[in-house]
Amino acid sequence: MIQRVKQDILDVLSKVVDAIKNHRIYELRELSNHVIHNASIFQDKDSIRIAVIIYALSKILKERNDFEQIALNKMEDAGRLLEKDDFNNYDICIKSLLSEISNQSTKTRFYIEEVLKRAEISKASKMYEHGISLAQVADALDVSRWELMDYIGKTTIADSFEDISDIDDRLSFARSIFTKE
Repeated sequence: MIQRVKQDILDVLSKVVDAIKNHRIYELRELSNHVIHNASIFQDKDSIRIAVIIYALSKILKERNDFEQIALNKMEDAGRLLEKDDFNNYDICIKSLLSEISNQSTKTRFYIEEVLKRAEISKASKMYEHGISLAQVADALDVSRWELMDYIGKTTIADSFEDISDIDDRLSFARSIFTKE
């Protein structure tokens, strides 16, 4: 794991623990967005996975506070393991958190799967907004390009890219390259 990414994840995990302890669940989405910035720069799976988990927790804990203690314990454990560079057990801890969420009940499992899928698509759109290609984002998060395009089409992300006037300049330049003189 890249040292800068590791440190950023550690900082965010600490803030996640604090937010959960103090019932500031609304902060989780902001923390998830912070981590996704690293994911868009370094395109590493650890940042992506943590961003998705934090986003999913923001959704779950908003609806259900009976899961707070489990989430809190797993996030504290993950932070301790990452601090010790115990990447294997850190990975197991993160997977265990997802498993514990799913094992709450059959209804919860389906709810969590849906939340995680939506979280992945939402985080993918954030990466796309940071300039990573749609294909790279879809592959990195293992979401379908069609789902991602559908989600992006419903947002204003595509509208926020450069002025249309730049397209004329780009087209003129491209034509000049391929025109025989």
